[in-house]
Amino acid sequence: MRRRLRWLPNAITIARLAGLPVLLVMVLQADGPTYMAAGILFAILAFSDLLDGFLARALHAQTNFGRIADPLADRLLMAVGLIGVMAMGRFDWPGPTIILVRDIGAMVAFALLARAGVGMRIDLAGKVSSGLNMVTVAVALGFEGEWINWVFAVAVVVSVLTAANYVRIAIDRLRSPTLT
Repeated sequence: MRRRLRWLPNAITIARLAGLPVLLVMVLQADGPTYMAAGILFAILAFSDLLDGFLARALHAQTNFGRIADPLADRLLMAVGLIGVMAMGRFDWPGPTIILVRDIGAMVAFALLARAGVGMRIDLAGKVSSGLNMVTVAVALGFEGEWINWVFAVAVVVSVLTAANYVRIAIDRLRSPTLT
């Protein structure tokens, strides 16, 4: 049975990518600072990231496609969500832009470091940061509330701290005589 389902994690990733244009249209057509349907769709797409990762490990179905497409889908989901909260007027541009720049910078840096023989992996802090960002954006798309603004501010700070941690790790690895 496992062998027959090995395609499922990649199919979920592809479905997440296919959902992004729908989400983008929803947030760009929203007529207020929140749109519950957009928040729900964002949450479903974010949850699919957990599901495809779990299934890939459980089914021993990790693939080169998944190693590239899954993180790309995650970053694109965050980009659409962050663009959405700005377009809807939910948050001013600095916070979402900081997270977007961090995500783009991390993707480029990880790729360049890999080409230089320096292996970088998302650590627990990075996963917590991404999870916090996803939950906060999903909630912010659907609801208003001062507490959401504070949680989003924390998510921005955590994003900056995790980026600084990755920079430190990369510098240490570049200085190491044996690249990992």
